[in-house]
Amino acid sequence: EQLSPKMKSWAGKSADRRGAAFSAEVAAKLGEMGWQVETEVRVTKLLGRGFDMDYVDVDVLAWDAASSRVLIIECKDLHYRKTYGEISEQLADFRGELRDDGKRDYLLRHFDRMNILHQHLAEVVRYVGISSQPILESHLVFKNPVPMQFALKFMEERVTVSNFDQLPTNFVR
Repeated sequence: EQLSPKMKSWAGKSADRRGAAFSAEVAAKLGEMGWQVETEVRVTKLLGRGFDMDYVDVDVLAWDAASSRVLIIECKDLHYRKTYGEISEQLADFRGELRDDGKRDYLLRHFDRMNILHQHLAEVVRYVGISSQPILESHLVFKNPVPMQFALKFMEERVTVSNFDQLPTNFVR
């Protein structure tokens, strides 16, 4: 709230660069593990059509034809938060809800993306080249341990929350 428009723009671009670098890091790790991967795949490209709402992109799209698994991964490289207020603010970005200003938080955007991909499975199959019905998996991967790993336990059926160090165990093909 206190930042000038120029400072907000700089902070946003900095976060985008950090996020893209982390997505590439996650994709490289999954590639080493044998997954087919792409980063920052626009939903419109993935599904081959536009929508009334902007679903932005899938940070890391990973798939394995043998198991028909398709991982839809939201990657976040967040700063370490120390105070209760900072932790609370970080948790508020991952509730899966609309914010007071009417905008969707990070988790709700991911859930909306998952819903539209589930509604258009045929297009997902065509894009990744899997011959059987895919199993879409929803994942949030954080670079470092974050409070959301513990706070989102109640949403385990909708999203798997991991940090980067857990990739080898959570993404076994």
